[in-house]
Amino acid sequence: NHSLLPWLTCFQNVHLAVERVFGASEKRAQLAERTRAALDLVGLLPAQNKLPREISGGMKQRVGIARALAIEPGVLLMDEPFGALDALTRAHLQDELLKIVAKTRTTTIMVTHD
Repeated sequence: NHSLLPWLTCFQNVHLAVERVFGASEKRAQLAERTRAALDLVGLLPAQNKLPREISGGMKQRVGIARALAIEPGVLLMDEPFGALDALTRAHLQDELLKIVAKTRTTTIMVTHD
């Protein structure tokens, strides 16, 4: 379960959180740009119009990460974020997460058994 709303596109799933956090202080165009930037950060801008059922488990996980990072958290807590993925996808996403965290400089705590 990646906590994505199945009837919303990848863009809409991230935008929902962005709107809730920044909607009162930013214009619609700024909110959309913040959403696109978060999806681009995780490499999913080309999939922004896809529904969750149309993307892989790894991509769903990246949408969730984009949503979390889009709201600019002080600390990002992740409990077994890649536990349901196969070993190869898990290793790839862990590497990608390290790159993303280095770019955003977000303090991240990740619990994993790997």
